[in-house]
Amino acid sequence: MKKISLFSLMAWAMLQPFPAEAHVKWFVEFDTTNPPLPILQVIEAPDFWGVLLLSIIVIYVTSVWDRKLTSPANHPRWQPLLSQLYATIPQVMRYGTSMFFLILAIGFPHILLTPELISDNPYLRYVHFLIALTAFYRPTSFIAGIGIIFLYSYSIQLYGLFHMLDYVMFVGTGVFLVLQTWRKGVVGGELELLRLTFCYSFIWGAIEKFLQPALFYQLLTDHPYIAMGLDWEFFVRTCGFIELCCVYHIYTGKTAAYAAIGVLTFFVLLALIPFGLIDFIGHFLFIIPMIAILFAPRKEDFSFSALTNTGLFLLTSCVFFLFSYGSYYVLHYHLHG
Repeated sequence: MKKISLFSLMAWAMLQPFPAEAHVKWFVEFDTTNPPLPILQVIEAPDFWGVLLLSIIVIYVTSVWDRKLTSPANHPRWQPLLSQLYATIPQVMRYGTSMFFLILAIGFPHILLTPELISDNPYLRYVHFLIALTAFYRPTSFIAGIGIIFLYSYSIQLYGLFHMLDYVMFVGTGVFLVLQTWRKGVVGGELELLRLTFCYSFIWGAIEKFLQPALFYQLLTDHPYIAMGLDWEFFVRTCGFIELCCVYHIYTGKTAAYAAIGVLTFFVLLALIPFGLIDFIGHFLFIIPMIAILFAPRKEDFSFSALTNTGLFLLTSCVFFLFSYGSYYVLHYHLHG
């Protein structure tokens, strides 16, 4: 590996979030019974604190910028367009979900929700067809929502709750579709739940880069060019921080949310080049809620100041770290001995 200064590496890596958006379990052999990397081993790495400091600076500077710039959601010129886009959110969610499950029913009947969730159940194809058909129409979308929650529950039965904590977003999608049957248009509650579960799923993927870095080393073994010559430990850890920053701004930001969604979308689509159809199937039902969130930007600041927002970023990251480790030992380790 080339010897480059730590600061140069951090600055470079913050501009290279390519593998951060891939759910690694889709592409490598995984065993979730393996314990996570000890938390002391994670935080005692010198580059951990360096990239954490850079992440804090990035969040603070972009939070200041987010408050100074006028968001499209607050600009009179964009109000008519945003109102029209907001009104299409139910159709985006229903039609996108319908298309996704139709693709699964026709071409991938063995996939439950994502590429690594596999079942040879012969009736699974019919569940996919049922969700695809009922999601398309508002009066029957509650059946599709219940079907998605059923598949999520079935996946828990097969793979365990710890594994499925990565995919809470499917619960948010299911609840959204259930409520659409009885509501005309979008009411804030289900959209906020969708935003929360979407961001939660991506944050879990970011934390996974600290808990189970060996999974990503498998990916880099098959595709070493992704790391572009950087030390693998540093690269994977930095990608985790990048994803944390992007997802935090998607949840809390105004103009910053647009920028973060743009970054996330670009690299999700870029991942199609090396990972192809598996990545397309895996991310399809992630992109649909992302579009819905894009059409419903925040109009008010999430926190009082940029400094408060930065503090909340730190607090959120710490809470997720502790919850991730705790959930492994409580929900998984003792179940499997």
